[in-house]
Amino acid sequence: MVSVPKTNPIPQLSIVIPIDSDVAAFESTLISVLENQPSGSEIVVPHDGTYGDPFQIRDEVRFVESSSNRLNDLIGTASHQARGRFVHLLGNGLRATNGWTEHAIEAFNHFDTAAVAPVIYSASDQRVVSAGWKDSRQRLCLPHRDLKSVAEGIGSYLQASFWRRDVLRSLQGAFDGDNLLETSVVYHRLIRLAGWRAELAAGSEILCDSDRLPWDLTSFQRGMRLRAIKNYFNQSSRAQSFVTSTIAAIASAGNPSGYGESLGQFFAALATGISDEIHPEAVLGCDDQGMIVSMPQKGGRTTRRAA
Repeated sequence: MVSVPKTNPIPQLSIVIPIDSDVAAFESTLISVLENQPSGSEIVVPHDGTYGDPFQIRDEVRFVESSSNRLNDLIGTASHQARGRFVHLLGNGLRATNGWTEHAIEAFNHFDTAAVAPVIYSASDQRVVSAGWKDSRQRLCLPHRDLKSVAEGIGSYLQASFWRRDVLRSLQGAFDGDNLLETSVVYHRLIRLAGWRAELAAGSEILCDSDRLPWDLTSFQRGMRLRAIKNYFNQSSRAQSFVTSTIAAIASAGNPSGYGESLGQFFAALATGISDEIHPEAVLGCDDQGMIVSMPQKGGRTTRRAA
């Protein structure tokens, strides 16, 4: 009798947890995923070669090595190593919950959905910390917290997001920056430009130990860079940029901590080189024939779904 060697089935979902300088936070996130890992998934951990797997879990986790310790590069390396049709990025310090991937994966039933944002809750009081992000008059890339008023096209933070694998792979060469917040904004605007849409999965729940996002820090640099990125995609004139920045400054008058960021929006022109850092031509388009296949339905009708 001929024995057939066992092979691991191709997973539907690759859960990517990059290792940064906070190893304790990484291990907390990894443990939560291992405790709640959905069937049909793999766990991929990109690192720069310095993590020694002290718990000997290589049978459960696939470690992939990157030539760089920049988080953007670690994510890019993992996306090219991922075997799943979809990729879930989960940053250090965030924790998975039971069944947290199910609603997010269902959102990809729409053929033109490229990215899905989960809802991040405070572990202490279950308040919504973030249901994706949106722009407001006061701030750009503001954490959205109202689940009752979710507009289409809500943005995803890379630290907690779900992606079509092939779209995420193409995005690696689409932005030269190394700031994850800026990358989140650029990726969102690039996929919208390429014909894709982004959604929120209200039933996909992730926990955070804080009542605010650890990466959502107010600064002059944040306001300047995010406004410059928005101007690039909107092709805003200087006059339009001045008006919107003025509105932001007035709206922040009662909030001294946010005034510096609003002031940074005034000086968006100082963020030179933005146009050289963004490469829209690299992004896989929604209408790419290699991504779209016909799916038969009852009654002879067909729908399109991305592969």
